[in-house]
Amino acid sequence: MLQQGWKAPPIEEQSGLAHQEASSLKDDIPTVARYALAGGCGASLTSALAFAESAHQALVRLSDGSSVFTGCDSLGRPLEGHGHAYILCEADDALGEAGEIAHVTIFARAGFGEREQEALRGLREVWGPDGRGVFVRLLGLGRPEDNGCLEQGKGRSPLLARSRTWISHTPFISTRHAKVTRAGAKKLDSRGRWIGSPEHELWRLLDLSGFPEPETVEDVSCARIGGKDVPWGSFVVRREGGGGRRGSGSCGFRLVFSEAVEGPIALGYAAHYGMGAFRAEG
Repeated sequence: MLQQGWKAPPIEEQSGLAHQEASSLKDDIPTVARYALAGGCGASLTSALAFAESAHQALVRLSDGSSVFTGCDSLGRPLEGHGHAYILCEADDALGEAGEIAHVTIFARAGFGEREQEALRGLREVWGPDGRGVFVRLLGLGRPEDNGCLEQGKGRSPLLARSRTWISHTPFISTRHAKVTRAGAKKLDSRGRWIGSPEHELWRLLDLSGFPEPETVEDVSCARIGGKDVPWGSFVVRREGGGGRRGSGSCGFRLVFSEAVEGPIALGYAAHYGMGAFRAEG
């Protein structure tokens, strides 16, 4: 049930995937829809994948199957590129119980037309992982530059900020398996990176998504949620419905670029459902 008296922050306090090509869109076409969840929703960030799947199903229904939300054309064939919607969950300890999802951001590089905007405005409830309805409230439609902030607060998101340094917010799940020779030795690329390893796949996907090559990539052993270290293995990392090529295991990274880049950054298996998301560090 929606808690009595719960309100989203006022609009004046509110305001992979993310790709430099988005700047070529007209300024009046929104690419971001941002929602606040009712306090005490009971959905932990570790269940973000399941929550995002539920939100996705609701948007497909409300939009009568818009390709921006389905990711497929009228014949059911996957769209080229990654212009369709990403559903990114965030925990904000200032607005909810520690570790609970407090905000959801829907980002589509292709932009939201009138049909999609109507569906986004109509999204008011999402079924949580425990089978209960979770009420959501649209904070507004805009673009990453309208909603990004290095420090979480006032409804703004570090997933949409500009920064040189980015750290895993949800686990990165490779879409490939590490390659070895018949003798069991690692297969390396021209730069000495282990082909098919999570780090190698991360570099590949960053390049395909149009991001510059990072200066450094460091392993991160866990997520920081609610003031606690949470192992990547604690997250739900397999979709209930649908396919998708998936490697083994999950991990995290810290990326440092030579210059600031704009989010969101979400890569790898189930990236459209919030996995492989990075948040900006100041």
